[in-house]
Amino acid sequence: QLPSLGSPAILRASRLAAQAMSKKAVVLGASGYVGSHVVSTLASRGWTVTGTVRNPDTAAWVKEAGAAELKPLTMAPEPGSCDAALDAILPGHDAVFFCSGFEVMDPSTIDFMVNNAVSVVRAARRHKVGVVVLSSSGGSTNKPGHPNELPKNEIANWSDPEVQKANGRWSPAAKTLMEINALQEVGRNQANEVVDAAAAEGAPRLCIMNPNLILGPQLAPGAISGNSLPWMVAILKGQRMNDKIPNDSMSTIDVRDLAALNVACAETPGASGRYFGISGAWRWEEILTALNKAYPEFKVPPRFEGEAAIATQFDFSRRESLGVPMRTLQETCDDLVAFFKTRGAL
Repeated sequence: QLPSLGSPAILRASRLAAQAMSKKAVVLGASGYVGSHVVSTLASRGWTVTGTVRNPDTAAWVKEAGAAELKPLTMAPEPGSCDAALDAILPGHDAVFFCSGFEVMDPSTIDFMVNNAVSVVRAARRHKVGVVVLSSSGGSTNKPGHPNELPKNEIANWSDPEVQKANGRWSPAAKTLMEINALQEVGRNQANEVVDAAAAEGAPRLCIMNPNLILGPQLAPGAISGNSLPWMVAILKGQRMNDKIPNDSMSTIDVRDLAALNVACAETPGASGRYFGISGAWRWEEILTALNKAYPEFKVPPRFEGEAAIATQFDFSRRESLGVPMRTLQETCDDLVAFFKTRGAL
């Protein structure tokens, strides 16, 4: 008797056939907050994913997230620190996602981000990987003197890395310089225009994602980690931002939407250059109100005095060209609180 179309054997065969025909991606930093969601999103869209992690033995859960294979990779600030590993991993892949980060916040952060991003772009060129997607930051898009009421766009709004370094803002400076150097590697300037035809010839298509505050569930098991999630737990417990609502704004995105934007960059043939990884900018009054609605035990602190400041405005036309729908602020806050409860944080 032949198995039915819905039998496990047929479904497994279908998955294997689809996987054999699928495109292949490498996710560098696959056990990170964003990287693990990129792995999951790629797998859900039929990609075969190789993830790199420091120690595959302690990151087996990344396979549950969707990675077909895990490879060990350790990056360092020195130039070429990962070249040999990249040469072993990248051949035969269609896309590479750079989701790696650096925990130390000092001048070596710049060396780490710049040197490793450049190494990834060069390795992609050597092995004919079609597209590189870099995870960067909205901290590279703060043009000095730009007023909040004038919408920011990815082409014109660049931070000044020298000012960032002078102020000890090592991580934002690292992201700004990483982007500039990566664009130069593919023959482009900060407006994403080809200015070096020789460097552009044979270069991978380069996309850069610029998020700010990233919220949403963490795929890694165990304790809540990173920067944004523990901070949000402290806010919900009344341990942070408890004196007064800041008269300021914050741009946010759900980590699942950010992962979808990363993947859309790879899947959209004409995608190139920077994209805001942001769903919207909200006044803190709006964010804290949404958190209170999701978690009534959280008490919104007293309102600031005077007129509310204008939230930072964005031109999202480039992001919208990728065709990824964004969750609302309330949807993200609801899911965030639900996730915190599952981990016993609330």
